[in-house]
Amino acid sequence: MSDGKIVNPSADLLVLRALGWSAADQHRLDDWRDMRIASDPNPTYPDSHLARVIAVERTGLTVAPRGAAADGHVPISGRWFRGDEETRPTIGDWVVIDAQTGMLLDMLPRRSLIKRVNPLGALQLIAANVDAALIVTSCNADFSLERLERYLSVVLEANIAPVLVLTKIDLVEEPDAFTEPLSQRFPDIAQLAINALSRESVATLAPWCGEGQTLALLGSSGVGKSTLVNALSGVVVQQTAAIREEDGKGRHTTTNRSLHRLPQGGVILDSPGMRELQLAAAEEGIEELFADVEALAATCRFNDCSHASEPGCAVQAAIASAELEEERLRHYQSLKVEESRNRETLAARHARHRAFGKKTRAAMRTKQQSKDPDQ
Repeated sequence: MSDGKIVNPSADLLVLRALGWSAADQHRLDDWRDMRIASDPNPTYPDSHLARVIAVERTGLTVAPRGAAADGHVPISGRWFRGDEETRPTIGDWVVIDAQTGMLLDMLPRRSLIKRVNPLGALQLIAANVDAALIVTSCNADFSLERLERYLSVVLEANIAPVLVLTKIDLVEEPDAFTEPLSQRFPDIAQLAINALSRESVATLAPWCGEGQTLALLGSSGVGKSTLVNALSGVVVQQTAAIREEDGKGRHTTTNRSLHRLPQGGVILDSPGMRELQLAAAEEGIEELFADVEALAATCRFNDCSHASEPGCAVQAAIASAELEEERLRHYQSLKVEESRNRETLAARHARHRAFGKKTRAAMRTKQQSKDPDQ
């Protein structure tokens, strides 16, 4: 058995609970401890403490509690960039920090991860260890059920509870024009229509804001995410800005992802608006969201049915009988194609990175051997 330094990082549970620590996180800590002991019975790590990543910058991480990290800033060493993107810390991660130097030592296993393919085609981590995702949209010209399906696919893939939040309900004369399509398209998803400037209206989100809960806010710019963060926090923690009236689109007022404590005991993650949400490894999320289409497809005559003009197609029969909307099938197929393409692209990217890393390490060994031929 080891001396316990690495397998028992210090932790102030009261502080950790204020950052969203829950029983599920304790299980992850136990799993991590068992893995470390199994892989190295005599670890040489220094004294350490647990912290949570509350912000991510180009130069490193901001963690809480700070410990030895000046201003909570923790630089990221090169070893964290040698593996795949998913192995790198992101906001919401629980990490192990060197108690003396403030350096990042390790990261606990995640219980959930929200990710996407960014506009450059690389994997981008959005948030880790999230319990519920508030997918925010608003009552204006930018309202889009198809965009919501993208967010829902990503959230369901991560095994996170989704909550559809319709904001600015007080600014329209006929809110049913927005609430009814939501309930019809997503009957099994929790939904709330609120006025983010009303304390009573915002209070309906209380069930997701308690101690040990981590919320993620997702949605396009201008839908009211920053206003909602301020309302839930009870103080102004994010700047807000008006949207363009002609198309309902907003400007980025949140420029980086950050974690905020809530007076109800939970924490909330706000992130910049994401109009382009390219799917990354969301096959199961799509299948869960479109379970009705999947069930119909399973009864088609041919296993490889494309649901176009094949005889015995149960999906086309459902469209003909108005049981299924053709637009819903079209978007389902579009998401499936996109997800498959992105998954293959990311796999090829990872393979290139691994090959480059292997080549670099071999060159370094050769260089070292040339300096010391006796080795």
